[in-house]
Order: sequence, then C-alpha cells, then structure tokens
Amino acid sequence: MEDIFITIFTIIQSSFITFLQSTTFFVIKMLLAIYTTVLVVDVILLSYLSDVRGQLRKMRKGAASSRVLKRTDVREWLLIVDRLNSQDEKQYRAAILQADQFVYKSLEMQGYSGSNFAERLAQIPSGSFASLDVVRDAHSLCKKIIQDDDLRITKEQSKNALGVYEKFLKNLDVL
Repeated sequence: MEDIFITIFTIIQSSFITFLQSTTFFVIKMLLAIYTTVLVVDVILLSYLSDVRGQLRKMRKGAASSRVLKRTDVREWLLIVDRLNSQDEKQYRAAILQADQFVYKSLEMQGYSGSNFAERLAQIPSGSFASLDVVRDAHSLCKKIIQDDDLRITKEQSKNALGVYEKFLKNLDVL
C-alpha cells in the first residue's frame, strides 16, 4: 500500500516538475508579470491623475477645494487686514465688510452653495469646524454695520472679527 502512495506521489511530483519546466508555465509567468506591471502602472497613474488631496479634504471637512491659487487669496486677505493700519473708523467697517464678502466667496469656491451667508454656513457638517458659532457672530456684526450707518466700530472689534474670519479661512485651507 505504501508503494502505491509513493508511486502516486512520485508521478505527481514528476508531473509538477515537468510543468514548472514547460513552455506553458513560462508563458503563464510572463503574462502574470505583464499583468502585474500594468496594474502597478494603473495604480500610479490613478493616484497621479486623480485629485487625492481634494478627496481627502472632502472626507475630512465635507467639501472639496477647487482653489488653485492660494497666493492670490493671501494677497487679497492681506489688503483687507491692511485696512486696520488706518485711524479711520470707516476703514475698520470696510475691512469687516470685505472680510465677510471674502469668506462668502471662499465658501462658494469650497463647494458650499446657498443664496446667503447663513445658508452656506448651514451646509458645513456640524463638528467640521469648532469656530462656526463665532463666525456667525462676526457675520452678525457685519449685518449690523450694513443696517446701521451710525454704528461705531472700534479697531479692537475689527481686529477680533478679522481674527475670527482668518482662523476660519485657515481651517478651510484658503489661507
């Protein structure tokens, strides 16, 4: 009985060795090597051509950024902040209004739609940003400025509002 098992094992072993040395196995190895190479190249091309960074941002923050030129945004923001160097209260008011409009446009560029500021903020998933309530407060100050021409704004109030907006824009990865 042992002889039968040994014979069967020897036949299987010799068949396997013959198959490993055959042209058919060589062709299979070559096809698998080509297929593996194509798969590796596909993975590299897909990660290179797809917007991996934008998709990660979308997963993390709930929106994809379509902004390419961050420097332009930074320059525009610095011009807004530069208004605080003046001693004119009108410049402080203008800085808050411009900053509010800048955030509004930035939200649109980040993929948040809505006909007004509140609608765009409402689209941001809760928990994405810790400063949403503070941004709403800064926006309410902006609305007060628009409604009341006689509203007095101090430099400190302007700095605080712009600081809130700047922190929020940094969280959005705009600045």
